[in-house]
Amino acid sequence: MAESLHKKINEKIVKSKKDKVVNSMISITNALKSTGIDIKRKVFKEIHDNLGGKLRIIVSAAAPIDKKAGEWFEGIGITFLQGYGLTETAPISALTPEYKTCIGSCGKAIVQADIKVDNPNERGEGELLIKSPTLMLGYYENEIETKKVIDKDGYFHSGDIGYIDREGYIFITGRSKNVIVTQNGKNIYPEEIEMLIDKVPEIRESMVYGNKAENKNDKELVITARVIPDYDKIKEIHGDVSKEQIYDIIWNKIKEENRKLESYKAIKALEIKEGEFEKSSTMKIKRYKELEKK
Repeated sequence: MAESLHKKINEKIVKSKKDKVVNSMISITNALKSTGIDIKRKVFKEIHDNLGGKLRIIVSAAAPIDKKAGEWFEGIGITFLQGYGLTETAPISALTPEYKTCIGSCGKAIVQADIKVDNPNERGEGELLIKSPTLMLGYYENEIETKKVIDKDGYFHSGDIGYIDREGYIFITGRSKNVIVTQNGKNIYPEEIEMLIDKVPEIRESMVYGNKAENKNDKELVITARVIPDYDKIKEIHGDVSKEQIYDIIWNKIKEENRKLESYKAIKALEIKEGEFEKSSTMKIKRYKELEKK
């Protein structure tokens, strides 16, 4: 929802040819705020009024979000916080402190919660382990599954991969069950690539996964993007085009985005999806369900 608000509002700003003015005023008011003078709500009153006039804080959780959206909300005077947790932690485990936001991080461990990184790699990334008073006692009448996720020291193994910086801010980079491991042992987190290509105007939503190569002798997985096109935006930008042309348009855009990635992370194949992705109640794509359809 936050990303949609950011996108729609900025489309209107661009159409009204006020984007340069707005961006300039964000820079100026950021500089003033750093000296203790905050006039953002006055400067961006028209935008605030269109959002109801009383919106002070947005808290995003459940899924990754484009940093640009969070930075933009902060830029116009709306505090942007991010939270993190799972159903098993009931659910909040970390939250960005309002007094010191950190766009891109899901915050710091809440009071009485202990979050640490298990077996970190050279970049400090590893599985996030959580211990807190709100941690579940266990899965109902399922001791075997409970022991799989809660270790003898009382830490819950979240399945989320991330790192914690020196100030205690937590950054999530992917899910352990979604990670794509190359033949050379490099880890690719689909969420990182999805966030990049979802910025392409012609793409409404995407799911990146490692597809088995057609050549059975080749054990390397093919990094594949399954994409739902934004047909309205395509028509607006490119006019009436055929399905084949839509494929070519999106594939060319993806190749441009590939240049921003390390070579082993580059998308090698594209699938155009008709219809919607299957999703959970928190609007996360059910990857296992989607992959069953292949």
